[in-house]
Formats: sequence, C-alpha cells, structure tokens
Amino acid sequence: MEKEILKILCVEQYQEKSASIELIEKDDSVEIEFLLEKLMLRKDGDNFFETLTELRKDLEKRDIKLLCKGCCKNVYPSGMLLGMGAGRKAYTLTYGEQAKKSSIVDIFDSCLLEEYGNIEQQVEFFENWINSLGR
Repeated sequence: MEKEILKILCVEQYQEKSASIELIEKDDSVEIEFLLEKLMLRKDGDNFFETLTELRKDLEKRDIKLLCKGCCKNVYPSGMLLGMGAGRKAYTLTYGEQAKKSSIVDIFDSCLLEEYGNIEQQVEFFENWINSLGR
C-alpha cells in the first residue's frame, strides 16, 4: 500500500484555501482522503480519476472547486491511461487534435481557476472533442 499526501488549492465561496489530499494506492483499488479545515471526505474506487470524480460530486454540492488538472474542463483520460499508474494521468485535449503523449498531465497537478470546469462541463468538453475529430 502506497500513500502520498499533497497540498492542493481550492476555492470555497470565492476564497482560495489550502486543502490536503491523501492518495492511497492499494493492490486493487485506490482511496482519496480530502481535508479542508473541518471538512473531511473519503472516497475509494478502481482508479484515481474516477475516485476524484466521486469526490468532486460531493465538493460541487458544497460549492468547493478543487484546483487540480483532473478538474480542468479540457482534461480527460483514455481507457489506456486509466489502467496505467492507477489512473493518475490524463490528456489535455484540444478540439480537432488527437490526444498526444506530450499533453499527458498528472491529474493532481495544480491548475488555474480559469481552467476549472465542473463534472458536467468536463464530460461535455470530452464528447465535443470526440466529435471534433471528424469520425
């Protein structure tokens, strides 16, 4: 079992705050523990991207925006990336362009508030990106 603790910025009620995320990688699952002041949330799943999405569902209900690449509107993993490294990597997507190896990011790297998108916006961007490839 591997553990890693990261400091991550988030925005709550228009205020930037520092949160802590503990990533736990087990043999066949992962766990994310989120801590912001007195709020503690724990989610587990098959890979980090899907588990991050489950955590975001709770955070969005509380109007908390997590400022990491996995929450960017134009970042989404492929099936292959989900299977590698417990799903910590994803592509930064550009309309009309195939996903490139050079556009792979760690979903827990920081991002700007302007890059943030809620789950619905992220899925919509991904679907529009697929359509933009002209298949």
